[in-house]
Amino acid sequence: MSNLKLTPIQAAESVPEKSNIKQGFMQNLGNILTSRDELSPWNFRGGLWAAILVFPLSVIIGDLRYFDQHFRLFGLESWELMLFPLGLGWLVLALLPKRLIIPALRVGAVLCGVILPFQLILPEGLARFSLFMAFQFLNGVCAGSAFYLFCFALNNVERLFGMILLQCYYGFYYTFWRAFPGVQAAGKTWGAVVVMALYLVTVLLCRKKEVLPGQEGLSDMAGDGKGSGVALVIGLDVVYYLVMCMTNYVEYAEKRVNSWAFGAGEFAAIALVLILHILINRSALYSWLLFIVLSLLGLGALLYDAPPTILSGSFTYGLGEGLGYIIIFYICGGAIKRSKSLKMFRLYCLMFFIEYFVISGILTKCNDLFSGQSHILTFGMVFILCCVCFLLTPILQKKVFDAPWTDGLYLADMVEYAPVLAEAEKVDTEEHLGLSPRETEVFTLLLTEAPVKQIAHTLKISYSGVNFHTKNLYRKLGIQSRTELFAKFGKK
Repeated sequence: MSNLKLTPIQAAESVPEKSNIKQGFMQNLGNILTSRDELSPWNFRGGLWAAILVFPLSVIIGDLRYFDQHFRLFGLESWELMLFPLGLGWLVLALLPKRLIIPALRVGAVLCGVILPFQLILPEGLARFSLFMAFQFLNGVCAGSAFYLFCFALNNVERLFGMILLQCYYGFYYTFWRAFPGVQAAGKTWGAVVVMALYLVTVLLCRKKEVLPGQEGLSDMAGDGKGSGVALVIGLDVVYYLVMCMTNYVEYAEKRVNSWAFGAGEFAAIALVLILHILINRSALYSWLLFIVLSLLGLGALLYDAPPTILSGSFTYGLGEGLGYIIIFYICGGAIKRSKSLKMFRLYCLMFFIEYFVISGILTKCNDLFSGQSHILTFGMVFILCCVCFLLTPILQKKVFDAPWTDGLYLADMVEYAPVLAEAEKVDTEEHLGLSPRETEVFTLLLTEAPVKQIAHTLKISYSGVNFHTKNLYRKLGIQSRTELFAKFGKK
């Protein structure tokens, strides 16, 4: 910004512009406070339990086999080295033909199950470490394949539930496993065996026709995903990853974080997510902004090495980290599904490879260079990221958080509407109508003979909104009434 002073005339001329800026800011703030996702617990489909569990279990089984590895190579610890084969596994998913994604999940899970016993019985050394690296590569393939189901087979409520289950695991780890060495040792061995057995059962039950009921065409997506907001979502994921890499260094290398307080924050994040997104149906933007702010506040408190600040900072940091972890996968999965583009899924997998294989290495070297002041460096970087996110909030809200992948438009995730919605989308494609997502859903509900009141209630919009979209729909279809609609397309 310029430091030049304005003359009185210039200042007077700039007042309307400043007023418009202030008015625009207040309008954006008001939109944030009123935006809603309309998540409905009734959309949860218990029959898809295997698809819901497979991604959380993929992450957990990889995490379990990391805790007891202690190996150093090229100046890197095992917890840093493990990210390289994991990233290569995600890279495979960025290149794998879609018909091989589910088979890759099954083969990778079986091979992980074969390798696991040898990791448990071999003495610590190069052979065991080599198996560990192979296990992490296969786990990357499995996690990427499971994320395919996480994106395209599940609706928003089911994704949120899956991430909450995963967050429960991390909360349990920080509050109990670290406090009781015996529990942690059991988790490394017998716990891993039990989770692996459950994982194999879950993977084998994830058959394509069952996890995509009535929506098999979703596996053949070939759209380019333009205008879907996925690129911005991927940018948010990079921001989240940078924050986590920096703060994890403070946690593991400097050991400034109190495990119990951090774990309590992780559990508190689950409660806050349920309140924000299920009970009062607020936008995912709430959790995202809270993640940024709470992470910054937590790190700020951890700058001071005193018991009160360590406890409060650890809790706040855990609360922010938990919110960020749940919400980033929630919005990524929803945005990729709404894009109807396998290209966007591949781009996301490629981003994971870059994060694990490139960004992690760069940040590790940076932390080594500033090892004496890494917590100060971390706070500075998170502060910059926080400022950037707040400046971009209006764009993020418009392009990502208010985008039509939220459950305000959720007919595609409701079994009873799936056949009619597929027919409406077919008509749109065959006749090149260029219907918007909202018009497609209004079209679907009109075909079911739903009255205007029911359409407004289902889509969470006003009567005038229904009439507006109906008028646009009729114009594109070249008709004047619902009678003509039924005459042309038949009652469904």
